[in-house]
Amino acid sequence: MARPSWFICRIVEVVEEISTKPAKYDSSASKRCILGLSWAWKFQRKKPTALLFGKELSYFFTGAYIKIGFFITDAEIIYQDEISGSLLQQIDQALDILCLKYLKAKISYRGIQRAENYPCPLEALREALLNAILHKDYSSGVPIQISVYDDKLFIGNVGRLPADWSLEVLLGKHVSIPFNPTIARIFYLAGYVESWGRGIEKIFTACRNDGVPEPEYTIHPTDIMLKFAAHPDRIIPSGHIVVRGDFTDVTDNLADNLTDKELAVLKLILENNCRTTSEMASKLAVSRQTITSKLALQRT
Repeated sequence: MARPSWFICRIVEVVEEISTKPAKYDSSASKRCILGLSWAWKFQRKKPTALLFGKELSYFFTGAYIKIGFFITDAEIIYQDEISGSLLQQIDQALDILCLKYLKAKISYRGIQRAENYPCPLEALREALLNAILHKDYSSGVPIQISVYDDKLFIGNVGRLPADWSLEVLLGKHVSIPFNPTIARIFYLAGYVESWGRGIEKIFTACRNDGVPEPEYTIHPTDIMLKFAAHPDRIIPSGHIVVRGDFTDVTDNLADNLTDKELAVLKLILENNCRTTSEMASKLAVSRQTITSKLALQRT
């Protein structure tokens, strides 16, 4: 038997509440209750729109967010963040916070030009996050989970391959069959994806071009895990975590060498890790280029 939908269960709960405590509810409260349930019915029928443009998704979709954590070992997590908001907002916010707080870029020089080399190419990471958002089973109540280590990164997502697909089919040439076609269509119209089933190939191509190992996919019955491994030359071991005032996630060497302006930038990030560089520039009355340069120094 199919599981009753959440709004039917809520109707039963409300009716039972009103019948057992009639004095608690006047006619106006009952009207508000009925109106709320009517709205809930309409909301249920328009889930893709709500996920794409809604603001308080967690109230109706308990797993419609991205969870990021930095691990020393599988059993030891140092810090974590949750990225919420609409799905269109989550992709940009997740990439920003990964670059600003979790991924350490190693500096190299090509001629006189400085190059920042992340453990895995950002183009591949972006494509992997888009795939996770578009193919996630939002009825599961489980968020997308990104586990970051010094030498690797995992993206875990509750979802399933199309019927009769194997890992070999997924990694080969295939048509685009998104788990959430309406959401995928909006992301296509917004210019985020192409809807040609090329996402996996783009991830592998970006890794090959960047000189890092190709990612590994593990298919489980109810979820899919993607692993990025860092190039050995780009691994920067984490320092010891210390507490300095409000800066709980700063290494000892970093905290001792930051300028007042750099500490101000870091404080803004710790207060709200979803701030953009433009917002931070406005708050500190400096240019966006200044903020970008300070963040680049903090990642080294």
